Amino acid sequence: MATESLTRCYRFARVDFEPDLRLLVWPDKSETALTLHESRLLEALCYFAGEVISHKSLSDKTFLPQDSMSQIQKIDLASVFNSLRRKLTVEGVMAIPIEVLPHFGFRVPLPKETCRHIHRFTQPEKLPAKLSPQPAVTTVKTRRPHRSATEHIVKHSLMHKLSVLLLAAAGIAIVIVSNL
Repeated sequence: MATESLTRCYRFARVDFEPDLRLLVWPDKSETALTLHESRLLEALCYFAGEVISHKSLSDKTFLPQDSMSQIQKIDLASVFNSLRRKLTVEGVMAIPIEVLPHFGFRVPLPKETCRHIHRFTQPEKLPAKLSPQPAVTTVKTRRPHRSATEHIVKHSLMHKLSVLLLAAAGIAIVIVSNL
């Protein structure tokens, strides 16, 4: 059984980046999950592909205002950048080369293609009868990220919760006024 999802895709020569799913999809169809901040960082670079984006602009786009201040203080752009570089490097070559221009910023080359892409998630036919007591092995390449960016916003964004509350209040006000 397979599930499909329509996602945005930045297609480069060595890898596809699907920001909606926070995934790097390799030519052999294996996938590497990215953290929320790694995905935001790479998405900002891809959005401005071919242009130089300053450290400040990149930081602002990576750490959105909805992130709590405690998270921003604990997470540094350099550590996110280094983590992303490790995930993009295969056999000593970066699949999406990120050019660092001292005193100016960062730049990635233009992707071969930007498109909407149908991503297929394969699911096991049935669950194993009994889980083995072996410890879990952590791998870099995974099948699917745990949460989508939209799910993260819905669960953690104060602005989202406030806008839903205001829309509900407006709906109730319209019903009350129309019944007068």
